[in-house]
Amino acid sequence: SQENKTFLAMINNVLTTDGFYFCTDFDLTHTLQRLANTSPDFQEMSLLERADQRFVWNGNLLRELAGQPELHRFALPVIHGFIVMKPCRINGKIFEWILISRRSCFRAGVRYYVRGIDPEGHAANFVETEQIVLYEGAKASFVQTRGSMPFYWSQRPNLKYKPKPVISKTMNHMDGFQRHFDSQLLIYGKQTVLNLVNQKGSEKPLEEEFAKMSSGLNNGMLNYLAFDFHKECSHMRWDRLQILVDAVSETQDEYGYFMVNSDGKILTQQKGVFRSNCMDCLDRTNVIQSLLARRSLQSQLQRMGVLNVGQRIDEQAEFEKVYKNAWADNANACAVQYAGTGALKTDFTRTGKRTRWGLLMDGWNSMIRYYKNNFSDGFRQ
Repeated sequence: SQENKTFLAMINNVLTTDGFYFCTDFDLTHTLQRLANTSPDFQEMSLLERADQRFVWNGNLLRELAGQPELHRFALPVIHGFIVMKPCRINGKIFEWILISRRSCFRAGVRYYVRGIDPEGHAANFVETEQIVLYEGAKASFVQTRGSMPFYWSQRPNLKYKPKPVISKTMNHMDGFQRHFDSQLLIYGKQTVLNLVNQKGSEKPLEEEFAKMSSGLNNGMLNYLAFDFHKECSHMRWDRLQILVDAVSETQDEYGYFMVNSDGKILTQQKGVFRSNCMDCLDRTNVIQSLLARRSLQSQLQRMGVLNVGQRIDEQAEFEKVYKNAWADNANACAVQYAGTGALKTDFTRTGKRTRWGLLMDGWNSMIRYYKNNFSDGFRQ
């Protein structure tokens, strides 16, 4: 009886841990575009056989079942991250709006203890985020990624509020850097890096290293853009984020998005992604991703006929509330999983405005992060 209680408590602990998802009849590990470009043989595979291993968090548990096809229907890949699905209405037209964030199980670990890349080129806190729209049989999606700056650097806790990041002097940075982007370019096509770290102080050497290595890679499919988020938005000038959105608008139009009509015909495919990062790939990154996703959604809904000519998403009050809260919830989920607390700057994501109350709450969350990252994350790690 006592052993049963112990085992049940362990099972309940796993089942009540937030952020894990599975599905019995849909492949959560792949984007709509990847699934649309597969062979009939791939479609016949079980979810276990065809899963993208980057996002299968129970891969070790499933390994022994892989060689037993009769058990595959019980072997469901589990992803970690965030999913929200919302039925929405604009102009009396009902559509499904979905947001999925898939955290990579490679280079897993918590803030400060896991930064940069490993020798295979896997980046810390790498997350693939896909925004999906379903309307009358048509489907559209827009994919973005985030990940730690892909070279060898560390920022181990030392009781200081912000430990100084250290770039390794012994590792071959370019080897891991190239492995990372070789993989990214193969999977996603063209890449535009949006580096949002400070261009002064302790973050400056990291930005300079990332810029130098991007230039040294000398690959025309990789673009690098540094945007000092904190400097540009200082003194509550959050409207200046539009500078970055405008700067990449042509690139975003070039990359496009994935869309199929109600007959299953592919109309457009996404040709590249924005890979965003700040120090943690959380707070600043979340804000920028939500802005780029809205711009893509504007075009998708117009093309699907949900939005009328001349209408803008930000004028649709009911949907805007759903959109902003979902992206803020996504930000919180990613932040809790990597840093142990909710995201900062979510007042802007939820309302479109930066408030003094939001600044106060950010300060409180920062203090909680300081405590967790210095005194408890060693045990979580």
